[in-house]
Amino acid sequence: MIAPREVIVIIVRPFTYDSDAHIISGRKNMIRIENLTPQLTAEECMEQRRCIEEGLFEVFIKYEKHNENDSYLGAAAV
Repeated sequence: MIAPREVIVIIVRPFTYDSDAHIISGRKNMIRIENLTPQLTAEECMEQRRCIEEGLFEVFIKYEKHNENDSYLGAAAV
């Protein structure tokens, strides 16, 4: 029996960006600050949000496991 394979497809398309620019004064001259935000489709926004949430979940799980190992220290301090 052949095991199923995972296939990753990467679709590359040109991005367009929303620009938010402003100028601030530095010590000797003016500095232009420009923030670029990609214009994403609704599906791309949801995928980006899912990836961020997944990454945060992994971080929280990591620290939760770490805190479980140190829980006896908290109980001793009470």
